[in-house]
Amino acid sequence: PQRPNLSQILANTSPAPWTLAAFIAYLASNHCLETLEFTMDARRYRSHYSSMMERATDGQLPPNQDRDLVQSLWTRLIRAYIRPNGTREVNLSSDVRDPILCVHEQMGEMPPDPDHLKPAVDQMYDLMESSVLVPFLNSLSP
Repeated sequence: PQRPNLSQILANTSPAPWTLAAFIAYLASNHCLETLEFTMDARRYRSHYSSMMERATDGQLPPNQDRDLVQSLWTRLIRAYIRPNGTREVNLSSDVRDPILCVHEQMGEMPPDPDHLKPAVDQMYDLMESSVLVPFLNSLSP
């Protein structure tokens, strides 16, 4: 079968043996699962943020419970992946990490727009594509 690209693997549309489950297992065995977990958690944050904004009416703030949930998701993302020495800190350059930390420090009653995470997500995709994808594909060559 033709080798899949990273997007196909992450969408779980790639042919066996290059499945998402195999990619997750490979990342875990190579101690870099947090790169994928971060991108998935950032996608989840974007989804919750979008849902929250859809419930905001007539230029009003979204309901408190929605804002509280989305802010807690943001805070968990920052603590786990972005903040130095986080439990699952991802390897970000300071020019990507620092602006996100500034947004976090200045957070008001509205959770930050998920676009603030885009440079970090892009950097993690680039890292997976440049450093992990080819060794993963080669490890399972049929």
